Amino acid sequence: MTGGKKTLLTSTGLIAAFALFFAVNLGSNQGLRDARLDLTQARLYTLSDGTRNVLKNVQEPITLRFFFSDKVASQAPQLKQYGLRVRELLERYATLSGGKIRLEVIDPEPFSEAEDRAVQAGVQGIQFGGAGQNLYFGLVGTNSVDKQEIIPFFQAEKEQFLEYDLTKLVYGLTNPKKPTVGILGELPLEYGPGGMMAAMRGQAQPYLILGQIKQFFDVKMLEGKPEQIDDKIDLLLLAHPKGLSDELQYAVDQFVLKGGRLIVFADPYSETMAAMPNPMTGQPMPGGDSGSLLPKLFQAWGVDVAQDKFVADLTLAQRVQTGRSGPAAVVDYLPWLAVPGERLSHEDVITADLTSINFASVGSIKKLEGGTTSVTPLIRSSDKAMLMDTAELKGDPNPQALAEAFKPTGEIYTLAARITGPAKTAFPDGPPKPAAKEGEPKNGEKPAEPAAAPAPQIKESAKPINVILVADADLLDDRFWVRTQQMFGQQLYVPISANADMVVNAIDNMSGSGDLIGLRSRGKSQRPFEVIDGLRREADRQFLARERELQKRMEETEKKIADLQSKSDGAAAGNALITAEQQAAIEQFRADLLSTRKELRDVQRELNRDIERLQLGVKFINIGLMPLLAALVAIGLSVAWRRRRVARRVEG
Repeated sequence: MTGGKKTLLTSTGLIAAFALFFAVNLGSNQGLRDARLDLTQARLYTLSDGTRNVLKNVQEPITLRFFFSDKVASQAPQLKQYGLRVRELLERYATLSGGKIRLEVIDPEPFSEAEDRAVQAGVQGIQFGGAGQNLYFGLVGTNSVDKQEIIPFFQAEKEQFLEYDLTKLVYGLTNPKKPTVGILGELPLEYGPGGMMAAMRGQAQPYLILGQIKQFFDVKMLEGKPEQIDDKIDLLLLAHPKGLSDELQYAVDQFVLKGGRLIVFADPYSETMAAMPNPMTGQPMPGGDSGSLLPKLFQAWGVDVAQDKFVADLTLAQRVQTGRSGPAAVVDYLPWLAVPGERLSHEDVITADLTSINFASVGSIKKLEGGTTSVTPLIRSSDKAMLMDTAELKGDPNPQALAEAFKPTGEIYTLAARITGPAKTAFPDGPPKPAAKEGEPKNGEKPAEPAAAPAPQIKESAKPINVILVADADLLDDRFWVRTQQMFGQQLYVPISANADMVVNAIDNMSGSGDLIGLRSRGKSQRPFEVIDGLRREADRQFLARERELQKRMEETEKKIADLQSKSDGAAAGNALITAEQQAAIEQFRADLLSTRKELRDVQRELNRDIERLQLGVKFINIGLMPLLAALVAIGLSVAWRRRRVARRVEG
């Protein structure tokens, strides 16, 4: 083969290689655009089936405008990385929507028209860097009828709910109608603390929590005894369902089994209702309230709430003032609990961001053995708790007597829970027979026209049921979550706990689509160095232990000096001179002090050395080992290729 032919073949091969390279890149760019490989532990980049279903059902065009100050965020690498993750997730949403979602990425630079658009749309800017530099990191979504949904600022602390927030925004744009909430129960939310008496006098003051609900949802108060729950109701809320008849319980049972969402505030003892005035006398009803548990329905849903028992918790008990015996004193009142954020589930969107919830004589929820449902705690007690009889609360309860009778069991009790999964009817023998109604025909009389045939009974759920159960109804009462203040002649209401937020969160979550309810929380993309943090904590622990030892030595030496001075023979009495023995003790103390300080430095240095070794190891793996492995693989392939060429030449 001549040199010219070799050159031609070489050039042709190079051209073919370049053509193949570009063809593979273009093909993969188009054909593998939707391909993903998620190797993260929490599956951060794998969308839930619920999100996919929501995106698949987008019918009308949606525009998402992602405002992110990319240049300003360059000063904070972690924030910039989070912004990149949000952008990639939004691009994924746009891809899976089949072109129904259009994404615009806008960098609102300082003093630009883009910044004006961000401010006008309601995106929150925070001052970052120099004067006049605001960081914008939010999302504005609009649909074809100009309905708008906003995320003012993406908080890194809520990263585990990023997918939920984005999917909820898209779902809100595709379903702009407000959900309808049906409310049923004995607690007079629309009349207020005065109940029917106040309503008859024209002085009704609805509970504030009802006003909070009406801000976001359409509310329908279910009066009378509905034989079935209207299909137009998106969610049913039972507020202290005391004395619910079998017919009403059957209606609730069927509503849940056919896919209706339910939130229940049931109470072993309602202090609110116990203090409610009798419509006839205006005085609290004797005997107090008997509670509002629904054991038949609870059992069908796989849970149980202890009858006539409330959770007393010494750790979470609220402080109240009492003057039963002697002067007024502040004591822990065991039935009233202030549950802090760390006792609330951080894995559920309903409770993840709440600060505290106040309860009054709350019950305990327990999963039944053999139950088919999944019972996930939302709020729990501490381990310094026990169950006490609600009989102790009737009349005028004695806080000191309750404290004396308190003996913690060490058990942690569930106060609120999410119930999901397959369930069967609570009425396996068929619908309950309705009681005879006034005005019905007697024997021998011609019957009235027959009513419409009842709907066939649903024996078991076709899909998983969705129920939120809270073992307390008193948390809906104003006095347990809000304080009233007078300012400039106006009455102001100041929340002291997040009770209303929890209720609104629960309704918001449960009234959405089943796909939205089923979204799980995710981990965070920013993973802490847990081993290094553990080493640092161990260093701090040992350092503090040595500090305490040093302090103890100082106190002992000072005591020794004082003893020596008191035993002085009186020489140079009245002056501040010290003896040789005292001087020797002080010198010894100084030596001990220097020795201990050296030990402290050695402990800190040794532990820092452990941290540095680990950091160097991680850097070596990331920076040196991986390139080295790649180089070894390349060398191995090169050697194998050369050997193959040599073998071919020998054979030729």
